[in-house]
Amino acid sequence: MRTALRRLLEQRAQPLPPIWRNTILVIAALGVLVASVWAWRSSGLATDDLDWLPILILLVVAAPLSLVLKAAEFALAARVAGQRPPTSRLLEIAVVSSAANLLPLPGSLLVTVRSISEDGSSYGTALAASAVPGLTWLGVTGVGGGIAIAIAGPPALGALVIILGVIALGATLMLFRSTAPRTGRVALAASIVAVETGWLAASALRLGLAVTALGVDIEPAQALALSVAGALTVAIGFLPGGLGLREALIAGLSPLIGLPFDTGVLLGSLDRVVWLAFLAVAGAVLATTRRAPARQ
Repeated sequence: MRTALRRLLEQRAQPLPPIWRNTILVIAALGVLVASVWAWRSSGLATDDLDWLPILILLVVAAPLSLVLKAAEFALAARVAGQRPPTSRLLEIAVVSSAANLLPLPGSLLVTVRSISEDGSSYGTALAASAVPGLTWLGVTGVGGGIAIAIAGPPALGALVIILGVIALGATLMLFRSTAPRTGRVALAASIVAVETGWLAASALRLGLAVTALGVDIEPAQALALSVAGALTVAIGFLPGGLGLREALIAGLSPLIGLPFDTGVLLGSLDRVVWLAFLAVAGAVLATTRRAPARQ
């Protein structure tokens, strides 16, 4: 059994034909479109209840920023594996891996592992390299979000989240030291921490804009605290993209940090709808641009 697993980890994935890549992009775009419709209907929101300026900022600033950070995260994972993919591939993987989180499994990780393996690394190296940014994100979110929870809510809960974040960072350091190239390690590690810190800030920005669109004031510490819910749903990873689970965690955490429970339910759903709608458009645009050269 151990020998078979080792052989599997030493294998490399074969690149997918262009027709399959294009098909996956189209399916991803349709999938997130359906999910966005589901999220809107389940939220119970009405258009008259919303302030549209924060939603516009969420759609044209915060959502694209999240996608750029996703692409940067994949670029850094590839660098851990000793690769430097082109920008076009970074954007493709960012869209597809985000859409893959709609599956009832850690879809983003699987897409990243497959992509790095296709570019020449073994499955074992690809898995380790992909896990480094993910664990860093859990660690940064745990520490930053835990501090925010301790400020805005129960100190004991905040301390527990901080401890879990430190454990995740410790596991990241061990994995990074055993996987990353010898040269440029400090700069690479600093870049990974910076990108994952950006992810935490972007998540807080998105939730802050969503709750503002509902006409509720929110403090930065409260928005950071709610970002922990996103990390937990990814870490659990057994529901499609945390569909329903993320909203439940945000709603459950909201009263602990001074926000109404129903506000937590609505802001989680609103952020989900806007993000999925943007992702559907991004996937459709990317699929169109990839198919266009093939017809020339």
